Amino acid sequence: MRLLVRDLESVSLVKVNGKIYDDIRVNLQSSVNKLLTQAFDIPFEEGDFIERKLKNGINEKYIILKINFSENLINMDIEKVTDLARNRGETLMGEEKRIVNNTNNFYGEARGVQIQQGTNSSSQNQTIMQDFNYDKVKEVVGQIKKYDSMFDEEYGENVSELRNKIEEIEKLLQKRENPSKIKVLLTEIKNISLGVARSIIASGIVTAISSII
Repeated sequence: MRLLVRDLESVSLVKVNGKIYDDIRVNLQSSVNKLLTQAFDIPFEEGDFIERKLKNGINEKYIILKINFSENLINMDIEKVTDLARNRGETLMGEEKRIVNNTNNFYGEARGVQIQQGTNSSSQNQTIMQDFNYDKVKEVVGQIKKYDSMFDEEYGENVSELRNKIEEIEKLLQKRENPSKIKVLLTEIKNISLGVARSIIASGIVTAISSII
């Protein structure tokens, strides 16, 4: 399959590390969240952003969700960042309602967790959720920390809260305990990031966290 010149437009690729590639010729189909290109010399990666300037001067931003390579075409699944933030925000509101504020500080419907309460002699025992992937969470947190040097500029007055939550997650990961608390902290970091306007770093963090909770 070859793309027709008349169907192409110029966009920019914005890497998560801030590097920008301009004037990339693509076929961007916003109605079906698809982007097609034959620009094999451009280092597209999942999590990168596509910026598109419309004729009316409005700038649109899309995040690359999935990349499929064929012999002569790169086929990408994309999503408009404003749509992504709205969808994540709606999900987040539902999640916040599920946070249980009690002495156990458990998150939502903690499957596989057993609790004994009500008597002086009872012990608080929990079975760690069998499906909690500490290694995957550690990997995502590591990816987030790579951009620590940009946090001050991107998060402003919320930067200390962000770093404190990341540090707390790392301590829990090291001990491999309390996955429910880790989920709460990740949700709070996502909430903070959703409130950061027009930030490539924050949008990337929202996407990364959404992939594991």
